[in-house]
Amino acid sequence: MSRFEEMLESFRALGGIAENIGLGNGLYGRGLFPLDSAKPVTIRIPENLLLDVADAAFVDGSFRVVPESKIGARERAFLENYENDFSWGGGGRAEAERIFTQAHEIPPELRQKLRDNYHCGPWFEDDVSDHLIQEKFLGSRCITYKNRTVVMPIIELANHGLGGSYDTADCVALKGTFPGEVLVRYSLADSYGLFLSWGFAGEQPQAMSIALNGSVGQTALKIGRDLSDSKPEERVWMPKMIRGAGGLELPFLVLGNKQYPRLCKGVFFKLMRDAGLSGFEETFDTIQHINRMHFLELLAALEGVPGSMAQTLRRMARFQLQAMSFCYGVRAV
Repeated sequence: MSRFEEMLESFRALGGIAENIGLGNGLYGRGLFPLDSAKPVTIRIPENLLLDVADAAFVDGSFRVVPESKIGARERAFLENYENDFSWGGGGRAEAERIFTQAHEIPPELRQKLRDNYHCGPWFEDDVSDHLIQEKFLGSRCITYKNRTVVMPIIELANHGLGGSYDTADCVALKGTFPGEVLVRYSLADSYGLFLSWGFAGEQPQAMSIALNGSVGQTALKIGRDLSDSKPEERVWMPKMIRGAGGLELPFLVLGNKQYPRLCKGVFFKLMRDAGLSGFEETFDTIQHINRMHFLELLAALEGVPGSMAQTLRRMARFQLQAMSFCYGVRAV
C-alpha cells in the first residue's frame, strides 16, 4: 500500500470519503487523477476535518494545529501528518517559494511598479519572509464553509480547470467523472484574480474591472473586486449595489463574458437606472477603456523582460484582455 493510500485509509477512518483517486503528475504538475476514468470520483471532507485557518500555525518550518484549537486529537494528528507529508511539506511550500523566486528575477525597479502601479500582489514584495510564504500557501488552500474560512485537506491537491466545482452544502465535497486529471474551478475570479491568489495565469471566461474610484455625473462610484458573496457554482452577473453617504459602491463589475457578451452593459445600465442615475452609458465605456489601458501598459512594461514570471504576467494580461473583449451590444435586464 502506498503512503498516499495509507493516508486515505486514515482519512476514511475519520469519516471522510475518497473514492477512485490517486496522486500523480500531469500538465499542471502534481495533482489528483482517477484510478479508473470511466468511474466517478468522490471526495467528501467531513466537518471534523475542516480546520479554521486561524487554528493553523507553523513551528520550526512544520505545519501545526494550535494548542487552543477545539479539534479532536485524532483529527489534529491526521491534519498535521497530512500537511507535512502531502501538502505544505509535500510540495506546497516549494511551489510557493518557486513563485516568489521567479518574481524576484524581475529587475527591482520593474518589480516595484508591478507591486505599486499594476497591483500584481505580494509576490513582488522586496522582503519575502517565512510568514509571507506561509500566508500565501494557506490562502491558496482555504475555502469558505458556513461563514468560516477553513483549510481543506485532499481536495486542495486538485488543480484548477474547467472541470468540477466545490459542493459546500453540508461538508466540502468534489464529485464527477474526469476523462483525465481531476480539475476543479478554484474561484469565480478572472485571470487577474487567479494570479493574485495563486500566482499562475489561467484563462477564464469573464473579466472584472480593476478596483477604481470615479463618478457618474456628480455621484461618486467606487468599484471593488470582492467576490466573497459569490460561490464558484454560481454565475456571477449582478453585484449588490451599496449606497452610502459618499456615493455608490459596487463590490465588483463584470466587463466581459464569453458566454454572455451582451449582458455586461445590460447589468451596469440596470444598476445605474435602479440608482436613479442618467447619462451613464459612456461611463461603462470609460471603465472598459481604463481597464484595457491598465493591462496594455502592463504588457508594454514587460516587453522584452526575460524569465518565467514575466511570461506568466504577459499570459495573464492577454487572458484578461481577451475575456474583456467579449462585450458587445446590450441585453435588457
